[in-house]
Amino acid sequence: MTFKHSAAIVTFVVLGFSTTNLVQAAEREETRLTEVAGFGVPVAPMSGYVPAVKRPPVFAALYVTLGAMQAWDVYSTTVALKAGAREANPTTAGVAGNPGSLIALKAVTTAGTILFAERMWKRNKVGAIAMLIAVNSATAVVSMHNLRNAKTAASRR
Repeated sequence: MTFKHSAAIVTFVVLGFSTTNLVQAAEREETRLTEVAGFGVPVAPMSGYVPAVKRPPVFAALYVTLGAMQAWDVYSTTVALKAGAREANPTTAGVAGNPGSLIALKAVTTAGTILFAERMWKRNKVGAIAMLIAVNSATAVVSMHNLRNAKTAASRR
């Protein structure tokens, strides 16, 4: 594995953890203290924000797994292309040859999936978790297929 691949994987894992922290921070209501007659009095935030229902720990784990699966997909796609395979996905074929563009595309895809899951969570909690499991599973299957294609393409050379 090259430095670029390692950096891509670390980037996606860190992105997954930082996204989880942002979601948790958005749900946490910060209380400020104001001094009145020498006593600290809690003051409610001005925004009127009411924290949403807390998500189960599996939700954060699925976000991290999503980042890891996307990083693995970038790695497996890059390995397969270097071995002589071609990108079969027409939406990705244009950027697959450029690792930077592929990483950017996967970062946007990951962010979009997380935003969609957050919106879905408000109406269908089980559906949001099931959707994340399905996306993670599909990405894992695609990545395994990419590595199999890399092995096949390399054996033809």
